[in-house]
Amino acid sequence: MSQSDHQTAAMSSTPDDNPIGLVEEYIINQDWNAERSSEHELWAELPSQWGNQRLWVVFHEDTSFLQFNCYMNLKIPPRQMIPAAQTITLMNERVWLGHFEIWSEEQVPVFRVVMPLRKTELHESQLEDIMAAIQEETERFFPAIQWVVWGGKTPEEAIAAAIVETEGEA
Repeated sequence: MSQSDHQTAAMSSTPDDNPIGLVEEYIINQDWNAERSSEHELWAELPSQWGNQRLWVVFHEDTSFLQFNCYMNLKIPPRQMIPAAQTITLMNERVWLGHFEIWSEEQVPVFRVVMPLRKTELHESQLEDIMAAIQEETERFFPAIQWVVWGGKTPEEAIAAAIVETEGEA
């Protein structure tokens, strides 16, 4: 068998399991509401201090990408779209994993993480890291968008307030 034949055989024996089952199991173990809309899609409710967030997880079988989309519980009025987008740009400068965007169809902020899984499988520790990032970033930055959209703050003021680390308890 030639080297290229070995490489082809190795590629065809790589894991191609649908990772949605592991995501569903994780969400159920957290005691969160979840609904599988198809073999490759899952909807869930993530509890938050700002109201429940909607999580849509989809596995793109053709590319082996696993996509997490967390829709924040905040509608952006058309007149506030530009300042909200500026705020999201500033938020993304401070995020390590994933990014924020505005889902134009519903006009809500979304935190998105896409994980390539070609030739590999999703591990529970990776899923824990992704879910922690989703929860931490949406909790941290929800007030910034809200302050701009409903509080009359500039994007810079809102970000400065959102990234202040508090010490102790009030």
